Amino acid sequence: MHRCLQLALNGAGRVAPNPLVGAVLVHGERILAEGWHRAVGGPHAEVECLHAFGDGPVPADAYLYVNLEPCAHHGRTPPCADLLIARHVRHVVIGCTDPNPLVAGKGIERLRNAGVNVEVDVLKDECRWINRRFITAFEQQRPYVVLKWARSADGFMDDHGRTTRISSPATDVLVHRWRAEEQAILVGSRTALADDPALTVRHVAGRQPLRVVLDRGRILPDTLRVLTSEAPTLLFSAAPRPDLTSVEQCILPAEAEPIPFLLAELHRRQVRSVLVEGGAELLGHFLASGHWEEARVITGAAVLRGGTPAPHIDPPPVRTFAVGPDRIDLYTHAHPVPDTWSW
Repeated sequence: MHRCLQLALNGAGRVAPNPLVGAVLVHGERILAEGWHRAVGGPHAEVECLHAFGDGPVPADAYLYVNLEPCAHHGRTPPCADLLIARHVRHVVIGCTDPNPLVAGKGIERLRNAGVNVEVDVLKDECRWINRRFITAFEQQRPYVVLKWARSADGFMDDHGRTTRISSPATDVLVHRWRAEEQAILVGSRTALADDPALTVRHVAGRQPLRVVLDRGRILPDTLRVLTSEAPTLLFSAAPRPDLTSVEQCILPAEAEPIPFLLAELHRRQVRSVLVEGGAELLGHFLASGHWEEARVITGAAVLRGGTPAPHIDPPPVRTFAVGPDRIDLYTHAHPVPDTWSW
């Protein structure tokens, strides 16, 4: 199953809104074939694995390992459970069940009804962790929310309102990798106005996330980089902006709570995850509302001696990493973090 997870991660940043899945066909101590889900609309991991094995008969005592329950419905591809039955795979080991109501135990039931020996929940926490975005979308009916901010060694996000470099170049590369791994990236109007960020992936190779801007007061000028056609942008505003022709717009009703409304709209668009790179106010709203799963806090070596205080989280971090001179603390609000996991 560890090998399934390694394979599944090859699809990170490529297969969303689909889950990350790897499959391994094993006979005794020997791996016969392996595969993973490579692209949306492409063959699933089980299909890739059995294709790599070839057309010959699968040994009756071979085991197929897969980190997520095989699908049992027709989507972009036929049901994987049916393929396993047709290829006479007699033993299947599954990491965790699929929360999608179209699957949700139906794949396991179909296999067992066909006489397949099925074992479930092997390395369950690890398997749920790598698909925490996909799982949250179905269990919470909203995207998986990752909060990220940088703070100085003495706890400030800026130097009295002036934008200040806090993290090191090595951490900047990591942050761009984080951007490529999520489907959307969100800032509020104050951050967009103060920093004029592009919110694109530049330091690593990867897919550009949907840029999401919350501008309830309609204060942003059309000259900002995030409002250009450089990457897809979705603007949430209280009224239409006819001057912004290069971005998609969503009207935020006056009576609506911005964060739940925004997350519901992203969920409707099958956006499974969002990285929040906003300022202290927007981050504070997410923390106070409980609409978050991870917080990644970068602490740099700089001492500012004043400015905007960084948000505070009471429980201690579940993981701490060093990247160059910076410290990164990981806080979680949902899924348990496996001991084997690291960036």
